Amino acid sequence: MKNVYFVQVDVSATYNHQNAYLPYTAGVLAAAAWESEIVKREYSFKGFIFLRENVNEVAERLENPAVVAFSCYSWNTEYNKALAGEIKKRFPACVIVFGGHNVPDDFTMLAENPFIDFLCHGEGEDTTRILFEALATHGDFSKVPNISYRTGDSSFNRTETVCQKTLDYPSPYLNGWFDKIIDEHPDIVFNAILETSRGCPNQCAYCDWGLLKSRVRLFPLERIVAEVQWMSDHKVAFVWGADANFGMFDRDLEIADALVEVKKKTGYPERMRMNYAKNNFENVFAIVKKFKECDFDRIGATLSFQSMSPEVLKNIGRTNRDLDFYKNLLAKYNKEHMKTYSELILGLPGETYDSFISGLCTLFEIGQHYVFEIYGCILLPNSMMGQKDYIKKFGIKTVRSELIRPHFQNEAFAVPEYNQIVVETNTMSREMYVRATAFAYLVKSFHGSGLLRAFAVYLYLVMKVPYKTFYDGIIDYFENNPGLFASKLYFDIKEHADRLSLGSGNTKLVFKHCGDVIWEDHEYYCLNALNRIDEFYEDLTPYIKTFHIDNDVFNDLLLYQKNILRKPDEAKAEIDLNYDIHTFLSDAYINDFHSLDKKKHRLVMKDSNPMPDWETFGKQVVWYGRMGWASYKDNIEIKPETGN
Repeated sequence: MKNVYFVQVDVSATYNHQNAYLPYTAGVLAAAAWESEIVKREYSFKGFIFLRENVNEVAERLENPAVVAFSCYSWNTEYNKALAGEIKKRFPACVIVFGGHNVPDDFTMLAENPFIDFLCHGEGEDTTRILFEALATHGDFSKVPNISYRTGDSSFNRTETVCQKTLDYPSPYLNGWFDKIIDEHPDIVFNAILETSRGCPNQCAYCDWGLLKSRVRLFPLERIVAEVQWMSDHKVAFVWGADANFGMFDRDLEIADALVEVKKKTGYPERMRMNYAKNNFENVFAIVKKFKECDFDRIGATLSFQSMSPEVLKNIGRTNRDLDFYKNLLAKYNKEHMKTYSELILGLPGETYDSFISGLCTLFEIGQHYVFEIYGCILLPNSMMGQKDYIKKFGIKTVRSELIRPHFQNEAFAVPEYNQIVVETNTMSREMYVRATAFAYLVKSFHGSGLLRAFAVYLYLVMKVPYKTFYDGIIDYFENNPGLFASKLYFDIKEHADRLSLGSGNTKLVFKHCGDVIWEDHEYYCLNALNRIDEFYEDLTPYIKTFHIDNDVFNDLLLYQKNILRKPDEAKAEIDLNYDIHTFLSDAYINDFHSLDKKKHRLVMKDSNPMPDWETFGKQVVWYGRMGWASYKDNIEIKPETGN
């Protein structure tokens, strides 16, 4: 029998870090292929390769492979190429198959990598099965759908595109395909993918679902519930929801109930992350509320915008609801103490520096004060944006940027991975891209993580200073005062953005008190600022005072802002104030705006879960706690003036 291996290596799945995703995509393809009697008769499944090990060691232990199939994503494609090349060198007759999201729908990957024999395009269950049957029997590949292959030294063939119509495929979880992995690796904490539907009704230009134009199909509900139970039984720590729009269907409420039920019974899965529906807000609210009860989804509801610019939204084929709708929705979530986060993408066609920072600050105006993600625009090979005509139309320029892993030790991959990052368009120059990137990370520190949020909200509500004016002005202040401690942190971030925009290397930012761990830019800024908090506020005071806040109010804001922040080994802070800053801000966060009351009082601020050191603080508050939600002390008591 012919020996077959499937390869799906996750970015974090290494022996040095005992945490790994089960290779779901490879498992689905193997389970579907082995439904065929021909495949069962002709092939012997030898195993999954899912850990990012040395390629020579992996190739050395393979047993005369006849076929090795690789699942390609942006985080493993270069590793796959290196391993495939080594396998081909040792076993020239071995058939190498590449498929997945990072395989472009043309012959480029075949032409550039002579060790690859077949490319699979789009969904792979039917294609993999039919290809394996053809390899084992007649060898006529022209009838195998959705593949590209060599027909000569420099010629290739692309077969007919056929869309899969159903999802009636066996489950790799329930059919035992991962049992051996779990048994052989008792020291690894496993994560898993839960796919309840496939497809997306939207056709956003930056996403590779757009060109597929596939209708949304549903996996059987009984299968999903059984998979949830399997994950609980096998102590899966984290589950990533693969759906593009969880909550779009009413049955998703039942799936959420199944997840909550096993979580309450066994404690597993420990955490869940979903990509929520863009339009069915009632279902999403109900699901997030269910998950909140057992601290299941620590990220919360997704309120994605990608851009606030009507021109950009038109260019990318997306629409958003009006801002009043989101403002009311955010107030609803905040009043229930339920988490939400929002997403914007930097580098979309039609975006300018001004439209980008205006859009970001609009989030604060409608009530999104805590967690917001700003993603760089990655040019995916199978997206509409990745096509030549689209690139030319909008003047898109990209650089090849090395993928780094925040929150891991500062160590390089033996085989680096890369993304194509948009750094310039016909409406945003590279210089403006650099400033926009720095602005985004600073605002995530100053507003999201709360370093300057009290000042910004007060200035906006009381003195009518736009958030954009306040935060953009800080960049000019840093540029004009480069010797300040706070400015030097800014220049570290700016240098990172500049190097990224030139494709000249990806800076790895480390905070010395947390060891050799890599942090994202805003986390790096925040940790350093908290470590030298008095100096940070001394540096910013001259700038903030240019807005002419009344001295008594300024002093209260500064005292409040400095002490409300969580810090390692600080369980409690008490301050005497003349103004009810805390109530004013707490109400503002739920879009309940009123004047700032003058009231002498003592504010007692306690941290219900104080961290003993920087390393624990970094992990639990900055990383796991997503700083924006966890940055402030959470047990607050307002005591009347004592008379002293």
